[in-house]
Amino acid sequence: MATQRRRVLCVLPQLNATAAPVLTNVVDEWIYALAHHCEVSVVDRDFDFKAVCDELQPDFVIFSAVHSGRPLRLNITNIDTYPEIPRALYFNCDPHDPMRPLTLSAVTEYGIDTIFCFGLEHLQHMPELSQFTCFVIPKFIDPEIFHDYNLEKIIPVNIMSGHLFPSFYPWRAKLTHEVQHLFPTLIYTHPGYSLHDRRPFEIRDAKYAQLISQSYFSAADTTRLDYVVRKHLEIPASGTVLLAPDSDRLREYGFADMQNCIMGSGKELYQKINEVSKDLDLYSDIRRKGYELVHSRYTRQAWTYIADWYECRRAVRSGEVVRQINWFGKFEIVPMQSHSAVFVNMAIPDSPMSAVLRSARSAILEGGDLKEVAQTLKELSTWIGHIAEPWILLGIISLLEGNAGEAAILLSRRSNLQGSSSPALAQIDPVEIAWLLLLSDIIGDKDLRVFLLEQAKTVPHVSIRRTKWLIEANELADLSDDASLDGPLPGDCLSIAWIGNEDLDSWLDLMARLLRANNRHERALDIEGLLAMRVRSVGPTNTEAATV
Repeated sequence: MATQRRRVLCVLPQLNATAAPVLTNVVDEWIYALAHHCEVSVVDRDFDFKAVCDELQPDFVIFSAVHSGRPLRLNITNIDTYPEIPRALYFNCDPHDPMRPLTLSAVTEYGIDTIFCFGLEHLQHMPELSQFTCFVIPKFIDPEIFHDYNLEKIIPVNIMSGHLFPSFYPWRAKLTHEVQHLFPTLIYTHPGYSLHDRRPFEIRDAKYAQLISQSYFSAADTTRLDYVVRKHLEIPASGTVLLAPDSDRLREYGFADMQNCIMGSGKELYQKINEVSKDLDLYSDIRRKGYELVHSRYTRQAWTYIADWYECRRAVRSGEVVRQINWFGKFEIVPMQSHSAVFVNMAIPDSPMSAVLRSARSAILEGGDLKEVAQTLKELSTWIGHIAEPWILLGIISLLEGNAGEAAILLSRRSNLQGSSSPALAQIDPVEIAWLLLLSDIIGDKDLRVFLLEQAKTVPHVSIRRTKWLIEANELADLSDDASLDGPLPGDCLSIAWIGNEDLDSWLDLMARLLRANNRHERALDIEGLLAMRVRSVGPTNTEAATV
């Protein structure tokens, strides 16, 4: 779609000087992909936005996410100048990355109005992204590195990083344990993400691709969250048959079992490997089709999404918006009031983790079995050590059980862990602020309250406004005239949490139960009275009306 090379300014957080090349190469690869289609300028140091734009005159600006490869946000002056220049975020980090609050606060601060996600996993894992214009674009490979090297295949089965994070890659961990007893298997140990902890015998870039290319089969897991990783593309791109779990996310990329890859687990998977190994024509056909799929759709050269979006964006007239035709699809211009403002008839499915988090959210808001929910969330938190969403929900459950001390530990756990490596990384999520602010009122910690109110100034959120109203108002009067408590407002910061922007009545009910659990009975009674008044003023709910 792009008809000419546009000028794009790419703004990157500062590089992690201790990160190993295996990490730094990956986090910046989108820059090189974009450079195939645009004139790219990169800034990764503090700068004056107006001065840089005056010099470079970019057509649009893309900001990179904050993550372990680039963990330090820049100090950007005059960021409010040139608001007419489109600004988007490329959300190039794990959907469970603990630094996401740093990225999400930048969305508001930098005037970003569009987010590109490299897969559904971000939308699945962060429900507040539904408030924003988000587009889903695929991952990709560099065909100069990942191609068929026409090397003799001497490795029957290859498992890259076979022992890394087994609780987060359970399919791969099980395969690693079992397949070596059935087929000769090479298990490559991950070289490490830090310069200070690099393993010997590291291979990367072309040598890494060549090792894959010398294998008949190579395995890649979709993680506990069931999302596509780069290996799912790198393996077939190198001329090797992909082994993977049965996954709808892979099918969305065009993968089909026994046609261009092999999907499955356990005995069924091993039988398929055995069958394909004995039929060289079938093996060659699967291998060829997997190679063609990746090299025809998912290369740097084919990754025109951001450039295409801009061409569509610049043609938008008043009353129109840009819409994506399905995930990984093309962009089109539609009236602002069209049925779907982002995707065409595409609902976001739950991941294994988001299904649990959604169920826990419902149980907390509806007064379900919290002991069972807490046990499930604790198990969820073992999948990988830095997943913060279960901690927030567990902290709320602790408050509902009257355990303020445990709640304080859980609600501050993510920011404390991040801050232990650098104070600059310790930014508190707005919903974390809201719950800790409520906690400070319950336990009477004035210093904590002052600190949190200061933190809240830069990350506006409905949960903070509601909590401030709750702890500051002498009388809990009718809220009908205060629209700021109803829901999100323009300019609000997004949160990673699963509780924080529920409807006002659900929040009031939750507050009443929570305050009673912490011996704040008078305040709880006030809220219950206010809630009853609100119900009477609007009439029975749909559920109540159905029973009348």
